[in-house]
Amino acid sequence: MSRRVVVTGLGAVCGLGLDWQTMWEGLTAGRSAIRRWRLPGVEDFPVRYAAPVDDAAFAGRYGADEGPAPMERRARFGLAAAGQALADAGIEEPGALGRVGTAVGSGVPERDPYELLHAVGEDGRPSWQTLFARRSQLDRASGLFCTNDALAAGIAARHRLRGPALNFSTACAGATHAIGHGFRMIRRGEVDAMLVGGADSVLNLPTMTGLHLLGAPSTSELFGDRLCRAFDRDRSGLVAAEGAAMLVLESEESARRRGAAVYAEVAGFGSSLDAYQVTAPHPEGHGAALAMSRALADGEVAPGEVDSVNAHGTSTPLNDPIETRAIKDVFAADEHYRKLAVTANKTMLGHLIAAAGAPELIATVLSVRDGIVPPTLNLENPDPACDLDYVPEKARHQEVSVAVSNSFGFGGLNASLVVRGYEH
Repeated sequence: MSRRVVVTGLGAVCGLGLDWQTMWEGLTAGRSAIRRWRLPGVEDFPVRYAAPVDDAAFAGRYGADEGPAPMERRARFGLAAAGQALADAGIEEPGALGRVGTAVGSGVPERDPYELLHAVGEDGRPSWQTLFARRSQLDRASGLFCTNDALAAGIAARHRLRGPALNFSTACAGATHAIGHGFRMIRRGEVDAMLVGGADSVLNLPTMTGLHLLGAPSTSELFGDRLCRAFDRDRSGLVAAEGAAMLVLESEESARRRGAAVYAEVAGFGSSLDAYQVTAPHPEGHGAALAMSRALADGEVAPGEVDSVNAHGTSTPLNDPIETRAIKDVFAADEHYRKLAVTANKTMLGHLIAAAGAPELIATVLSVRDGIVPPTLNLENPDPACDLDYVPEKARHQEVSVAVSNSFGFGGLNASLVVRGYEH
């Protein structure tokens, strides 16, 4: 069985806003969520810019986390986005829809190393008995209590989704892998619909320290809130962000039976592994090109049919020219790469790490629906090795019949999705 898969619901929480409409308005207007930021409780951390969610606004809209079992930040963002997506799809009782599952990408739990100090007894030695005796003093939203599957299980339980509940931990490609596998489960007829996407929050001491040790985030203050400069010669690293985005994917039959509005069709998914290094993509871009080529083949889409690419576009010195090379390889026939409108949403959203592919897929879906390609901000002096049309500074109105969305993660984990306009 091979069924068409359509997008019928969207939800988002990010630095640009607390719903997908505000996010899309910000992206097309060229607004950036990146601002000066300080790691809570740390005065001298070298990373000074990020794209955080507005805590006060989030609490005002979704309520403070005052329940008996507090949740991780990423889970709170994910639940909010999931509720939005289901409501947007007009699904009040997900269980009545048929076979519905959940697939999400999320990063590492919010493990606070200081909590382990509770394990140190009066003799100065740690023991599990000491930690267990002090369990009431521990933060129940910490990594000591929250497992990696907490996001998928929490969303599924909240909305009584009793189909498969899957969590993907594939670095910055996690959400795209989750969406891709949800798409294929519907296409194969295993489920009727899937709630898919990702949520992540890395703006904490352990994770930001880890990223800093890897040399990933920019520590520059030279450009202020214009720090994320994908494809620009002065790019200096990623700018971290947090948030979530969720989509309802549904078989065409299910959507038509419900009379649901359709945003676009997901046509193909492809993934690959560089098998090269943990912190550097393959210098020839082989893995990135394979993911794109496999997604196009999966959707039976010719490269010449593609109008736009939502690039991974991290603003790191290595990623941007290598992704450019991979795009040129995939779309080499008749130099079609010269006709592509390539956009880097991270210049406005920041990098949501494991969740990054989800808001970028929403932007790709809306780009196809609305005929607008969001801009790549801060591209003032293009790197000579980055010589595609990156839609600098201002959004462009143009027809987008088919678009590709890329996510390339640490460890050479690559994933791409193909989206096209929906026609009955």
